[in-house]
Amino acid sequence: MARTKTTDRSALDIYLDALRDHLSIESKAIETALSELPVCEQYPGLCRRMEQDLAMGRSHAREITILLSRHGHPAPVPHETVSSILSTVSGLLHGGEARDVLKNVLVASGYRAHQITSLQMLIALARQLGFTQDASALECLKDEEAASAEALESLMPDIVSQYLAAN
Repeated sequence: MARTKTTDRSALDIYLDALRDHLSIESKAIETALSELPVCEQYPGLCRRMEQDLAMGRSHAREITILLSRHGHPAPVPHETVSSILSTVSGLLHGGEARDVLKNVLVASGYRAHQITSLQMLIALARQLGFTQDASALECLKDEEAASAEALESLMPDIVSQYLAAN
């Protein structure tokens, strides 16, 4: 006996949900960068990378919001200001424990891979739907994320050396 779906979702619905999910990923990346910046003072290269990633995350969030709006679906109102204040206070209360730096860099690398994969999926969806402008914009975002991942990877030897010297 065949089952019938009661809530069929169109390819467009799937694409819009994926865009919203990616906006959520970017928002979390922004929050994380804001909370980690005060902690990374001992690691100048990492600090610069995080500042660049924060600017990139904000730019990507704006671009995803534009894509959502283009299809008649405004993005939810961001809560970055409240989240950034809470995250900064939380970071200060935890005292910026240097022992977490290596773990946090590994987590950031994994998170970056997740962002790249999310963008690859969005590009495939946009192409399937014939949204060539969207696919092109998403390709640019993916390339920027990949460049950021490579830059973070190249910092690993310095981060480890600085970490070992501090302990």
